[in-house]
Amino acid sequence: MITPELAPFAKTGGLADVASALPLALGRLGLQVTVVVPRYAGIDAGEEIDRFVLPLLDRPQEVGIREHLVAPNVNAVFVDCPSLFDREGLYGVGNDDYADNPRRFAALSVAALEFAARRASAPDVIHAHDWQAGLASVYLRTCGDRWPSLARCATVFTIHNLAYQGLYPA
Repeated sequence: MITPELAPFAKTGGLADVASALPLALGRLGLQVTVVVPRYAGIDAGEEIDRFVLPLLDRPQEVGIREHLVAPNVNAVFVDCPSLFDREGLYGVGNDDYADNPRRFAALSVAALEFAARRASAPDVIHAHDWQAGLASVYLRTCGDRWPSLARCATVFTIHNLAYQGLYPA
């Protein structure tokens, strides 16, 4: 799963609750679930298990990957890129979004795919939550040659609140 929020680590609303409850329920059924979320300011959980340069848009970003066992069969994976995610708010301050939100969350999607491709076994399903993770499916289908081990992955996209669409200038 790829999500911009995960309770109790990062929460602004119901998305964080769903992104937490669904993996726990699937884990109890015996499925192995990994939830990829940004490592926002104040998240100290997890130990670094990987680090790589993430080519993105006009300049590469170095990201660390931190893993934290949430429950049996459920891991949280935090994308650690302070220049993108170590900020006062998750999406902005007050009612003002960060101007680089498209870049920030494109980086989340690419980092999640890169992380999945570097694992010993590919996931069966990549589940993206809301616009912040929505590019994962697009990147997988349009740039899939970058991650050949993920070619057979099914994708699911869940919209939790249609009011937040991630609309930005081209």
